[in-house]
Amino acid sequence: MLRAFLLICAIAFGAVGQVSGQEVDFAAGRTLVIDTVQLFNQSKFGIRAARLLETAGTQLAEENKSKELALAEEEKQLTALRATMNAEEFRDLADEFDLKVQATREEQLSKAKLLSTQIETQRTTFLNAAAPILQALMLDVGASVLLERRNVVLSTNLADITSIAIAQIDAVLGDGSQPATSVD
Repeated sequence: MLRAFLLICAIAFGAVGQVSGQEVDFAAGRTLVIDTVQLFNQSKFGIRAARLLETAGTQLAEENKSKELALAEEEKQLTALRATMNAEEFRDLADEFDLKVQATREEQLSKAKLLSTQIETQRTTFLNAAAPILQALMLDVGASVLLERRNVVLSTNLADITSIAIAQIDAVLGDGSQPATSVD
């Protein structure tokens, strides 16, 4: 049984390949593995996107704090007015304030949700732009399948081309702020 498994592995990872002048340190079998999270997070494109989203997140947090402080001050003023107003007038003002607080929370929550979907949008954009580069890399080494590392039960690090793919993608896409150069 072990002998059959080793034979299958030897067939699957039989030849050594060359990628764009770089010596590839894996056996160029028909199946390669890539970590798309690492690919995005360590690429220039992903790093730029993360910085932009971090800046937007910081700005949103500052905005939230500012609005929270303003609402707290307004609540103090409303509480101070309570002693000078009849119950019905105060209730009307308190209800208006409650509606304002709820609307502000919903608005800020909506902004936070939008921000969280932007990272997924950036990842999708990145992977779509990276697809032809990954396909060219596969063709360079004679691979017919590229699998996500998280979906692989067992492989060797020799099949993982993530670091090579990052270098290729960075060379073509850069940080994503400019149009991509062509894939050779």
